[in-house]
Amino acid sequence: QVLLSLGSGVWLPPLGVEAMDTDDGLPPGVDGPLARSIRADPRLDEGLSALEVLRRTDTWKSAFELVKKDGLALRDVPPEMLGDQEVVAEACWANGMALQYAPPEMRADLEVVTCAVTKAGAALVWASEELRADRGVVLRAVEDNGGALEYAAEALRGDREIVLAAVGQRGMALRYASEELRDDREVVKAAARSSRQSMKYASARLKRDEIFLREAASQPPVNRQPVDMPAPG
Repeated sequence: QVLLSLGSGVWLPPLGVEAMDTDDGLPPGVDGPLARSIRADPRLDEGLSALEVLRRTDTWKSAFELVKKDGLALRDVPPEMLGDQEVVAEACWANGMALQYAPPEMRADLEVVTCAVTKAGAALVWASEELRADRGVVLRAVEDNGGALEYAAEALRGDREIVLAAVGQRGMALRYASEELRDDREVVKAAARSSRQSMKYASARLKRDEIFLREAASQPPVNRQPVDMPAPG
């Protein structure tokens, strides 16, 4: 099967390849004027799918160009387009926070969510429960925004590599690490390099260790720009 790249290392179906597992290629439950027009299109009898017909409309073309420039414009596209993986993935590649406007099936799509968290790690909050438990997805998210560790599955908050990546990017992410890793000297030191204040989330045992505290506090700091986190909803 031939695939297209978004230029991100994420590969998606090209035009003409359906991205949805529905009867006619349109999102289930959508029955607006555009959907009715597509379902009545004579080209369906010639072998084209509803998705292919949709992608040939001026509405699709203009909306697709818009979300490529402004991912958050996904909020206003016709509902018929929200089931098109290519549209949603392009929107999330333009702005990862566009994932909040994606329907549930797209929040559970690996390619779409990977685009989103690569561009905005905090978008992990809108990923499906299954993908918040996907190690590769979570690692990409915390590499961009360590605070995304808050939205990772509990098991991954105990994954040492993921937590080290998270606290290295944002020291205060230590608060979301497992109890075991908050008692890990290397993890706490990595967090302290990004934020001295993160040491308050270290285990009680390490906070009683004066030698360790001095070592952690004496490390040269890593200055990073603060990253805003979205409010779930």
